[in-house]
Amino acid sequence: MRLLTAVIFSIFLTAGSYAETTTTELLDEAQNSIKAAFESGCPTYAPYEYYKAETYYRIAREETSKLNTKAGDAAAIKAIEWALKAMAKRYGEE
Repeated sequence: MRLLTAVIFSIFLTAGSYAETTTTELLDEAQNSIKAAFESGCPTYAPYEYYKAETYYRIAREETSKLNTKAGDAAAIKAIEWALKAMAKRYGEE
């Protein structure tokens, strides 16, 4: 539960400043969110949300590799949101 609270707190701290956040920082945050979801058992307890987060992360990496940073940023934000949804579902906080 502490992990979920810490991740959500860190996301909310950066949520207001997505416009000032670089693409690399968004990708790192998305990767960290997915890692936290994986470590908390989300692939077993919230597979739809977890794998949707992974899919958005892959899209974000692909788009940024094509230098389409706006689409990459949007997909990274979606990956973070879905990882948080997975953790919320995992801990019964839908």
